[in-house]
Amino acid sequence: MTATSRLLTVREMAAFAAPAALLLLFRAAAYVIPALYAERFKLDLADIAGILFAMRTVEVLLQIPIGVLSDATRHARHGRKPLVMLGIALGSAATWFVYVPPDGAGLVYLGIWLSLATLAGSLTEVPYGAWATEITNDYRERARCASYQTWASIAGKEMYALVPLLWFLSSNRITFESLQVTGWILAAVTPVVLLCAWRWAPTGDTAVPIDRVSLRQMADLVLRNGPLQRVLVVLILWELGTGFMFGLDFMRIDSYLKAGEAVPLQSLFGVWAAMGGLAALQWVLKRHEKHHVWAVSMTCLACVLLAQLALAPGTPHLVPILVGAWMLVAATVAGSLVVPMSLVGDLADYEALRSGHRAAGPMVAITQMTLKLFGGGAAAAALWVVSLFGFKPGQASYDATAAFGIQFVCLALPAMFILGAAAVAWRYPITARRHRAIVRGIERRSRARLATGAEGA
Repeated sequence: MTATSRLLTVREMAAFAAPAALLLLFRAAAYVIPALYAERFKLDLADIAGILFAMRTVEVLLQIPIGVLSDATRHARHGRKPLVMLGIALGSAATWFVYVPPDGAGLVYLGIWLSLATLAGSLTEVPYGAWATEITNDYRERARCASYQTWASIAGKEMYALVPLLWFLSSNRITFESLQVTGWILAAVTPVVLLCAWRWAPTGDTAVPIDRVSLRQMADLVLRNGPLQRVLVVLILWELGTGFMFGLDFMRIDSYLKAGEAVPLQSLFGVWAAMGGLAALQWVLKRHEKHHVWAVSMTCLACVLLAQLALAPGTPHLVPILVGAWMLVAATVAGSLVVPMSLVGDLADYEALRSGHRAAGPMVAITQMTLKLFGGGAAAAALWVVSLFGFKPGQASYDATAAFGIQFVCLALPAMFILGAAAVAWRYPITARRHRAIVRGIERRSRARLATGAEGA
């Protein structure tokens, strides 16, 4: 059997994409947790940065073993579903403890539960990404599949954004009170999502047998796969940029600009802007190469970041401006989220034709390892770097040095990295036409192998 090239039904797509909403919730609070824990439990930002760095290092080291495990445990009937379901269940439990800390929680508590939530996310993301490469082998359909995953992430973000605005909470900011409510919602939603994904999501198949890949073959995968190398360079620059940006954005808005009430509104209205961006993206992807859409999307994000350098505490209409800026980010960044997910399947197909090993699990593991290493490292480094400028969350005001530090590290530096990523992405070599040729080559090789096996029998 081969991975299907038919159009998947809406129910199949929705069931497959639903876990992405939970993965968003695993990660959503990671960028606000440092500031909240530092302020409530009087923890030092440099100490939290050390925990995050150690956590990300372990996570990076586990990506390849998880990728190999994903291929080795692929069930004959259920595919990669069992490992994905296990990761989601563990991640939901650990995230609940991060969201609902007891009085007196310290660095050890934060380190243990945030690490478990993060590692469970990795245990899910790698087989989930490999699963996405197997449910269809169509160039355009993979983009549609990635769009549904992004829609699901938006749904998770919408829930995360709405909770602080509930009438019975004492504040409309993101606080531990709102995170506790989010934790209980997550506990209730997780079983429903798992049941739907198990029942209706397509298992997927592949035209190339899934063999265990040796370390030498994995090195060859990176050193000889030119398109993969270009994608990895883009991902490195992108993750450095977004890691610095997201690592400090909540702190910039809440502590520096004194506009913390804008954060839930950003998420709320950003969701609707993202939906509009995704709808437009579906039309654009049918008419333009995916990597060109990717490059333009990243360029737009960099421009929005640079424009926000003009904002300062006390700027008139600051909250509406911040919400509007985030809506622009959400609308334009859709391509930067959808395209990389859809390219992994194309890269796996290219590798299958090049070497005879599709290596979807290790392929996803390598890309995820790159994301964790540079994105997580950048987020941790951002906390450390901004502390060198004397910036501490919760102060009444900031001097010129601290103000420059938070603006430069959160906005200007990320924009530079992201513009570099856009320039590299523009010249990605696998076009729609070339991918069709790759799929035809794989199918010819598969037919030849079956014919040889029949003759031998």
